[in-house]
Amino acid sequence: MNKEMHHFDAIIIGGGIAGLWSLTVLRNKGYDAILIEKDSLGSGQTFASQGLIHGGIKYSLRGTKSGASESIADMPMRWRSCLAGTDSVNLRGVKVLSHNFYMFSDSRFSSKLTAFFGSKAIEGRVSTLTADDYPTAFESSKFNGLLYQLKDLVLDTPSLIRQLQKQFKNFIFSGDVKFVGKTNQVESVLLKSGLTLSAKTYILAAGKGNEDLISSLELKIPMQLRPLHQVVVKGEALPDLFAHAVALKTSDKPRITITTHTNVNGKSWYLGGALAESGVTRSEEEQIKFARKELNVVLPWIDYSRCEFSTFRVDRAEAGNKTRLRPDLPYVMRHGNIIVCWPTKLTLAPMMGDSVLELMPMPEAHKAGLINLPRASIGTPSWA
Repeated sequence: MNKEMHHFDAIIIGGGIAGLWSLTVLRNKGYDAILIEKDSLGSGQTFASQGLIHGGIKYSLRGTKSGASESIADMPMRWRSCLAGTDSVNLRGVKVLSHNFYMFSDSRFSSKLTAFFGSKAIEGRVSTLTADDYPTAFESSKFNGLLYQLKDLVLDTPSLIRQLQKQFKNFIFSGDVKFVGKTNQVESVLLKSGLTLSAKTYILAAGKGNEDLISSLELKIPMQLRPLHQVVVKGEALPDLFAHAVALKTSDKPRITITTHTNVNGKSWYLGGALAESGVTRSEEEQIKFARKELNVVLPWIDYSRCEFSTFRVDRAEAGNKTRLRPDLPYVMRHGNIIVCWPTKLTLAPMMGDSVLELMPMPEAHKAGLINLPRASIGTPSWA
């Protein structure tokens, strides 16, 4: 086949939220773009996320706005537009696990934070609930803390990946690529099948996998990993719960972030937050013991005796910086004919997609036609 038939506007490497979102944005704008995934779609960081689309309130527990809280503030509204089919990426049909998220404390919030949550600075993003409006999980006389409702939402990540895959499935392939070219100027990618593909722009969107891609191209782009030790609790008697448990005396971040998921094997709570961050130093047995203790403190009225606990580890990949702190924004930078991107968090994917589009040259008039490669399959979430 003529090599010209294998030339594209963009070749995207990586089939998580970053790669699939970029593919959707570009093809919707007329770019002849394809995506190549080495393993399975969503595997890794995307399926390790809790599906939380948040507006940064959990970054404001000091009672002040921060760079992180403000950069992310409009994201729930942006995602709701996508879910309604009125944004650059159509997510109609994606399953929403919860249209609201909650924040509760083991005691009364500080007066400073209570005043901040009621201030005009974050008006419309937080509301106080009375006992009559409590979700089922908090309908216990043993709960004597304060409960807030946030304008955040939780998506079913398998449903999200399926919807993105379905729209452009003819342009999503399975393969392991090798770059041909030099730093900042890739000439082509070679697949193990012997097929050679070339593009005007190459987009590295492989999350943790970007590290090897960047190294092979000898690019000087720092990447950092922030490890987590997540906990999964399985039990049919568990109530649906989507909430941050906050202990303001000991931390300025959620003590535990809880989301609820269901699959053919039943119902699961997926636990993140400070529990997952501090858990990297604990063994699986120690992390499970610690999680049980934490749950018995923050939600003591729920019976965990028949629940099954397990853990798994995951590394969050993002752009590196001198402070080693989490970046406030997605990283999207062009280096010659290469774009490198990390969304930083699931909720920032639309912002990342906008930035990718801004760095693209105009699409070429030709179309490459079909190529003979296997299609990438969809992976399985770690909490399944």
